[in-house]
Amino acid sequence: MNWITTNIRLPEEDYMKLKLDAVRRRTSFSALIREKLKVKQKMQSRKGFWERLDRFAERMAQKYPHTRLSEKLIEMRYEQ
Repeated sequence: MNWITTNIRLPEEDYMKLKLDAVRRRTSFSALIREKLKVKQKMQSRKGFWERLDRFAERMAQKYPHTRLSEKLIEMRYEQ
């Protein structure tokens, strides 16, 4: 495996939280960041994601038969 070194900027508060988390887990800061960057196995499957989304949409359609989710999302977006 080839490694690439990179620099990132983090807010100090986020950095300290991550650093503390690494200490608690007894792992390196770099290993913790690599772990957090990995995509979970469940989400790697696009098919699985869309299937879950379809099931959610069906449940919402049954629960709120006269409401269109897309219209509600647009309303929420522009509320102040």
